[in-house]
Amino acid sequence: MIFLDNAATSYPKPESVYTFMDSFYRRAGVNPGRSGYDLCMEAGELLDGTRKLLARFFNGTDPNRLCFTSNSTDALNLAIFGLLKEGDHAISTTIEHNSVLRPLYHL
Repeated sequence: MIFLDNAATSYPKPESVYTFMDSFYRRAGVNPGRSGYDLCMEAGELLDGTRKLLARFFNGTDPNRLCFTSNSTDALNLAIFGLLKEGDHAISTTIEHNSVLRPLYHL
């Protein structure tokens, strides 16, 4: 498993990120997969293309298994609760972030 959370901590972003995001939100900043109108379809194609690029980057075999989450806490909860069940043994440290410790304590 590979976990990246660079966007939350890196500032400033490269100019190319600002340029792309500004263009995207002005051109097609809608929810992909919510409907069949042109902008929604364009946003969905961008999402699918990104999923395929990332799957290739991480040597994945199925881009549909790549999961986007809204933040690192959400991703960690999804991973921890998806992999462990009550009574399993997990090793962590006392300096681990709350987004890891709380689900572990719950389990």
